This record gives sequence, C-alpha cells and structure tokens, in this order.
Amino acid sequence: MNQADFRRDMSTFRTHFTFRVDTWTADGESIVEHVAGVEDYQVALATFRAACERWPDTPITLRQGARIIEDSRRLRMAWSDKGRQGGP
Repeated sequence: MNQADFRRDMSTFRTHFTFRVDTWTADGESIVEHVAGVEDYQVALATFRAACERWPDTPITLRQGARIIEDSRRLRMAWSDKGRQGGP
C-alpha cells in the first residue's frame, strides 16, 4: 500500500458519532474511557446496558453530544429507591 492509498483508507474511518458511551471517574469529573461511538440509538442503548452489566460499579453514560440520555448512577439510585419503597 502506498502513501496515497493509506491516506484514502484513513479518511473513511469515522471519528464522530451521534451517540457515545463513556466510563467516568468516581467523582464524575473526567472521562476514563470512550467505550463506543454509535450512530443507531438502539445499538447505543444496548451497548450502554451491556457496559453497565460488565462494569456494575463504574459510572457510565450514554450521550448524544452534550446531552446525557442515560447515566448508570441514576439507574443505581432508582434501583435502590425501589428497594426502599417496596421493602419493610
């Protein structure tokens, strides 16, 4: 592969996606890892849910740009609230 072919091939790789899944530091101030970039919402949501199952104690977000669509910290609070409301 020559230099021109390499540059042409590199230009086909996407670097910006509609949805992104990220892991965060415990304080929520910094992204630790960009887990996935996805165009399709259903795939993005499935990826977010799989990441939450894989890393249950890690803060994880599903975002569309700056808008947070899902946040694993909110899910954990909702789950713990349900337990308190339904239990003795």
